[in-house]
Amino acid sequence: MSLISVYGSFIRNAFLKMLAYRARYYTGIATYLFFVAVYYFIWQAIFAGKPEGYRISGYTLPEMLTYVSVGWIARSFYFSNIDDEMDDLVRSGQISVYLLRPVNFQAMMIFQAVGEALFRITFFSLPVGAVILLCFPINPPPSSADFLLFALSTALGFLTMASINFLVGLLAFYFKSVDGIMRAKYNLINLFSGLLLPLSFLPDWLRVAMEVLPFKSIAYVPLNFYLGKVPPEQIGSVLAGEFAWAFGLLAAGMILWTRAASRLTLQGG
Repeated sequence: MSLISVYGSFIRNAFLKMLAYRARYYTGIATYLFFVAVYYFIWQAIFAGKPEGYRISGYTLPEMLTYVSVGWIARSFYFSNIDDEMDDLVRSGQISVYLLRPVNFQAMMIFQAVGEALFRITFFSLPVGAVILLCFPINPPPSSADFLLFALSTALGFLTMASINFLVGLLAFYFKSVDGIMRAKYNLINLFSGLLLPLSFLPDWLRVAMEVLPFKSIAYVPLNFYLGKVPPEQIGSVLAGEFAWAFGLLAAGMILWTRAASRLTLQGG
């Protein structure tokens, strides 16, 4: 059996697994719509009384409303449960079964996340996006090229997020439970990725740090591509930075997985 068919089966199985538990996503749709509505009215209040075209940290009101709405739609795609699943496998001892499989564990987890992402695009992103488009004023990207850059950047953001989650999941080999770490990561990623607030709103010292770290690849960079706010001369360097972080984190996960698996084998023996 070829590697394509092997890892393709992980995508398919993850999709079908999510399909079996799709009812919980009905409440998720309502939750996402609630978040978008809250931010919509918050930004409406912040810009109240300001002249048309007024900018705060480089964003007009229509841009901020689009940023928030598209950001939450995209989040339903790049979100993954890799760390939570790894935590469960370690605590239950089922991780030993995966050590015996002739496949790369990290690749398997990421391809499963791809299957989950495809499910969320079909049953979550599209319904949420359709309702948001009907209820809230969202600007389209300035050009089709901007949308393609947004799609590519979002895919790299997915890979970055999946790699970070894998690294957090590896901590379960050492701490046996990473519930607290996952909760902290959840909130920090939402902030430092630029999902809750564009990075330009942060204090200068924090913004400079976030410009260096990989979190901006998850939400801030893709959304600025969508809004056409990345200057043409910077597109290449921005995408190169996203590629470097995504594959750098993958490489780090590969190295640390080998060490973590060896540690678990020693404990079991």
